[in-house]
Amino acid sequence: MGNINVEQNDPCLFRLSATFSSDQIDCICEALYQARDGAKLLELFEPIANNIMFYRCRYYSSSVLRAYLYALYYGKRYEELFQTIASNTFEQRFYNELQDLWYKARYAENEERRQKELGAVEKYRLRKKHPPPRSIWDGQETIYSFKENARKKNKYPTLEDKKEIARITDLKIIQISNWFKNRRQRDKSSSTGQFSSGVPIQFDNLNL
Repeated sequence: MGNINVEQNDPCLFRLSATFSSDQIDCICEALYQARDGAKLLELFEPIANNIMFYRCRYYSSSVLRAYLYALYYGKRYEELFQTIASNTFEQRFYNELQDLWYKARYAENEERRQKELGAVEKYRLRKKHPPPRSIWDGQETIYSFKENARKKNKYPTLEDKKEIARITDLKIIQISNWFKNRRQRDKSSSTGQFSSGVPIQFDNLNL
């Protein structure tokens, strides 16, 4: 069989015309996943009798499983996506992208139910209410995408760090800068035996 060109061939024809090797199916799934081609992935995983992709996905490689998860997201099958993530095992190198997918699905599900776009504070509260399962999370508390141990090592994040935090949390860089500044002041007050005035700093208290 010749080389498979995902861009020039319709994947739904692949499932009907031949039985592919695991490597070939991984290649197809990885290419479509990286392209975030939800429509074609839905076709590939459509559970019909003559769809070999539906049966092949039971042999969960990372490429096939991640592609399947994106198909669930694109198809708005959010509960099935959450259950599939929670009930499988993933390599740590995929944690960030799968956490991102987890939260995007949470946002989309909530917005669809409420018929209202979520703001930054609402997204933060949703993340706190529905943290990722241990299958895609190492169990450490995340603060603006900084692990707690990373924050202790680096109390002065660079501009690039702040941009990355802003991208993940949908907050502004100035908000992130103020939060780190307040945390440093609180740490300093605690170390000198002083107590800072006002309410404790929480994300909900940020001026949005």
